[in-house]
Amino acid sequence: MHRISLLLLIGALSNTAISGEYYRWVDENGTVHFSDARPEISMEIEIDVDVLIQPDTSTYDSPPISPTPSTPTSPPAPDTPALASRLELLSPSNDDTIRNNEGIINITLATDLPLGKNQKIRPVIDGKSQKSQRSLQFELDNLDRGSHTIKVQLLQDGKVIAVTPSVTVFLHRAIQRKAPPKGKPTPR
Repeated sequence: MHRISLLLLIGALSNTAISGEYYRWVDENGTVHFSDARPEISMEIEIDVDVLIQPDTSTYDSPPISPTPSTPTSPPAPDTPALASRLELLSPSNDDTIRNNEGIINITLATDLPLGKNQKIRPVIDGKSQKSQRSLQFELDNLDRGSHTIKVQLLQDGKVIAVTPSVTVFLHRAIQRKAPPKGKPTPR
């Protein structure tokens, strides 16, 4: 029974599709509608379906297109460029052992976007803030031997907007012992 009803419905629709008139219109909200019922206000346009299916490109004129209401334009892009908002400490890694007799540790950072003109980087070594700068690669120098905790802050207009996780590094630095004065025995 359902199959017969479905076949009758398909037959009725195909009859309408072959011989019917169709209407297209755009409402005041910009929504396009298609229907076999004529809208209250309409403009008649005839379209030859056979030409649309297999057009002869030498004589084919496209049917006129009904005007659609203009859509609002998107707001203009802001004049200020996007600024860095994330910071990543690429090197050194946590638990790195660094051997440098001058006490130098090289720092390499990455940001999600380039630094803005009002943005700076500030390293924090063992809880003490260092001088801020604009470079994503720099060195910390003349550090004492031993373990050091390092994190780096991203500043915008002097305010901290991002901080890397802290890493602990171990600096090995040779100690230069002074030679004992002449004439005194050296302890053994």
